[in-house]
Parts: sequence; structure tokens; C-alpha cells
Amino acid sequence: MGRGWRWRRRRQDWLTRDLDNAEFMLRVSRWLASRWSRHDFDVGSILLDYTRRLSEAGRHDEALSALDEAIAIGRRHVHAKPLRYAPNLAAALLMKAHLLAELKHLDEAVSSAEGAIDIYRTLVPGDQVRFEPILFAALTSLGFWRHRRGQFNAALAPFEEASVLARRLPPERIADRAMALNNLGAVLQELGRASDALPPLEEAVAIRRRLLAEDRGRYEADLVASLRNLEQALSGVGRYVEAVEVIDELAALSRSSNATADGESGPA
Repeated sequence: MGRGWRWRRRRQDWLTRDLDNAEFMLRVSRWLASRWSRHDFDVGSILLDYTRRLSEAGRHDEALSALDEAIAIGRRHVHAKPLRYAPNLAAALLMKAHLLAELKHLDEAVSSAEGAIDIYRTLVPGDQVRFEPILFAALTSLGFWRHRRGQFNAALAPFEEASVLARRLPPERIADRAMALNNLGAVLQELGRASDALPPLEEAVAIRRRLLAEDRGRYEADLVASLRNLEQALSGVGRYVEAVEVIDELAALSRSSNATADGESGPA
């Protein structure tokens, strides 16, 4: 047997031990919560960690059940103790949304993400540093999922809000700013608003060109996607000479690497 099998076996053993420990802590916390309701918070927190471990082990149905329990606990207490329970409730809703999306239940994923976003918006004023980046990520995911459902108009609002928040991200997250600007420009272009799409797309391309110089392998596909969006927007407003220049840049990228000038446009 090869090293790959041994690595998978060691990982499985680690996941099993990890789950056993989490299940033990969960049993203890549930026992305490059955006697003192203040321990409901501990149960909810442990359920979030337990869900991560279940997901890593591929036990998705159990992970969803654990999240539903965490959400029920949060909803039971959040009105009386919002500062204590709202962060965990929002986290559970967002985790559920991502798991549902992974399982291709996009309608349910969108609904769960919307609930999480509503809560994160209330949390940001109290702790912007902690919660605003999470809100940015949640809005980006919601936009993607709405876009995947073909709901371009509905995808626009979260992408717009995410693009505003992206400007307040720390400098080391410049790639996320480019992603947010590209997403916004791509959806505006798809809605026939090419002139509105150009400024965010031009900025996204400028950022991704700089990132490409730092790490070609990591950022080239992103630049290709943004260039495709930019070419379509330029063509949409009749700036054909500039559109041809973008096509030439895509062709040059294709010749010099594995990137393809025929890659898909859209959010990326």
C-alpha cells in the first residue's frame, strides 16, 4: 500500500478521534444545559465546532441536524440576550447556507444566508473589525448563489454592498477587493448596464494585473475572467478599439501559459 493510503488512514483516524472528543463535550454540555439553561450557550458553541468536524468527515446530514439545533438554541435566546447569542446564531445560519450550497440546495442556501446577513448587519456597528469582513464574505456568497440561480437583478444588491465593504478591507486583502469589483461589474454588464460596469471592471483588471506580476499561477485565471468581462463591457458601449486591445491581451496570456482567452466571463 502506498503513502497516499497511509495518509488517508491517518487523516481518518484523526477525524474519528476529533469527532469522539467533540461528541463527548457535547454530551457533557447537554447534560449541564438540561439542569441550568445558561449552558445552552455552551451547547450552541460546541455544535458549531462539531458541525465543522462532521462536514470534514463527509457526514452532511448529521452536520445539518447539528446546525439546526444550534440555530434553534440561538433563536430561543437571542431576543433576551442578543449580544451573547446573535454571533453564534449568525454563524450557524451562514455555515448552514454554505453546506446547503455544497449539496446544491441553492434556494435553501439563499434563505439561510439572508438570515445570517440580517444579523451581521446589526452586529457590525458594535464591532466593525470583527464582523464587517464576515458580512463581506456572506454578501459575496449570497450574490454568487443568486447569480447561479439566474437571478441577476437579485444578485446585484449584495454585490454592490460587498464592493463598498471591500474598500475597507485591510491592504493584504486586495485580491478580495478585486473580486468584489469584478463581481459587481460582471452583473452590471449582464444586466445591460455596460457603462456602469466599466469603472469597477477597469479597477478590478488593474488590481489583478498587479497581482499577476506577484504570483502568475495564483492570479492568472482571475485576470482572464476580469478581462473577458471588460472586453464585453467595452464592446457594449462601442469602444471597439479598446475591446480589441483587451482581446489581444487575452491572446498573449493564452500563448504564454495555460490560461485561455476563451474562459468564461462573469463573477470570479
